[in-house]
Amino acid sequence: MRILLVVDDSESSADVVETVVDRSWPADTLVRVLSIVAPVRAELHSRHDTLELAQKEMTRKAESLTARVTDFLRTEGLSVDSAVAFGDAASQIVNEAQQWQANFVLLGANSYAVEGKEPRGVAQSVVNHAPCKVEIVEQGAAALEKEIHDG
Repeated sequence: MRILLVVDDSESSADVVETVVDRSWPADTLVRVLSIVAPVRAELHSRHDTLELAQKEMTRKAESLTARVTDFLRTEGLSVDSAVAFGDAASQIVNEAQQWQANFVLLGANSYAVEGKEPRGVAQSVVNHAPCKVEIVEQGAAALEKEIHDG
């Protein structure tokens, strides 16, 4: 089984990672941790001298995030690799699911939310276009599930 685990710096991503760890998967399962770097929009550019520096910083953060999640999942006994893609989040997630031949995509309900747009727009687009099963993890859902099972 191939699981595409989509992460960003949102709290919902932490819930998605916890969801993967808490489940039982077939022995041959491979998890790919994917983070997307969106193009820097000029109107959001304020802290960096150039758009190029801003884009490099976003790429560095995405690579660091995928590395941390990958390392954590390996300590939990999962087979994991990682990827960073560039562009529109929904399109890149669907593209990665197709090219990597994912069986399952997991992402947070508010992953890659863009201010001024529908908060769940990326998640809904992935559901509508992915070539495989998609699960949208609600923020706090993994913590609630864990509390119910542990309580």
